[in-house]
Amino acid sequence: MISLTSEKFRSYDFSHVCLGDLIEARQNQKVHHRGHIEEAHPELGVFWIQDTITGTRRLIDFDSFEIFFGRQAEEVPLTV
Repeated sequence: MISLTSEKFRSYDFSHVCLGDLIEARQNQKVHHRGHIEEAHPELGVFWIQDTITGTRRLIDFDSFEIFFGRQAEEVPLTV
């Protein structure tokens, strides 16, 4: 599984979103989705990720989740 390293940050400005960025989408401090951005539409407030938790492609809405970004990732077991 992929986990964000200590170099993660929460963002409210999504103009910096880049393809390949690793994100975690959280609600109430619980990780619901995690994966790399495959397609981004910051002007619409959404992006697509390949979710490593569910194994599916997910549309992430900026308003529905707290979004944490990490530029680096490492292989570690998922603990939620």
